[in-house]
Amino acid sequence: MALASRTRHMLEALVREGSLNWLLSRRSSFAEEFEELERSPSAGNNWIPELSPAANIVVRRCSRILETSSSELQESFNAEASDSIKHKSRYARNFLEYCCFRALALSTQGMGHLADKKFRRLTFDMMLDDDLSIGIEAFSRIAPAVPIIANVIICENLFEVLTISTGGRLHFSIYEKYLNGLESTTTSMTANDLIAENFVRKGVADLSKFQPPPYAFLSCCGVSKF
Repeated sequence: MALASRTRHMLEALVREGSLNWLLSRRSSFAEEFEELERSPSAGNNWIPELSPAANIVVRRCSRILETSSSELQESFNAEASDSIKHKSRYARNFLEYCCFRALALSTQGMGHLADKKFRRLTFDMMLDDDLSIGIEAFSRIAPAVPIIANVIICENLFEVLTISTGGRLHFSIYEKYLNGLESTTTSMTANDLIAENFVRKGVADLSKFQPPPYAFLSCCGVSKF
């Protein structure tokens, strides 16, 4: 109870000093969760002092996926990571990424995660900067953790294409359109694979007309090509 009380007082102090204004003044994906966290009796187990308010919310979401608490995730990180990884100058980012990668590894084991709106929002918020958009560095570090979204080879080029009309910053509206296109394309490919498999079983040799459709997911974002 004492820890929860101290955490609640710290949250109230952050609000008073304006540290959370950028979260609460806009209709961001964090506002409701922050208010919920502030009221939660388990707030002490879900607040990491080394992290920003937004990063704390992301870690809290990861902890739910992993069915643990933020503080237990921190204990695991402290036990598993080397001293260089836990260096003060890199601690916050490395711990956040540790939580993100563990949650993504579990979330992507099943089918249909691309169509899940919560998954889309979570992956975006994992990469978010203070201005509610994404930069190239965060995208390059997090997006390849979900291979269907990006990989280390095409990551920078993909980001450049997705942000060509927004000055090198990726906004959620474009990111969601990109994932919509990916989800639609992979669904079509799966359907074509099933058709092809059926024809193979029937002994049909010529499958050329059953090839997957062209990748149109970038054109749905208003981009004609890489």
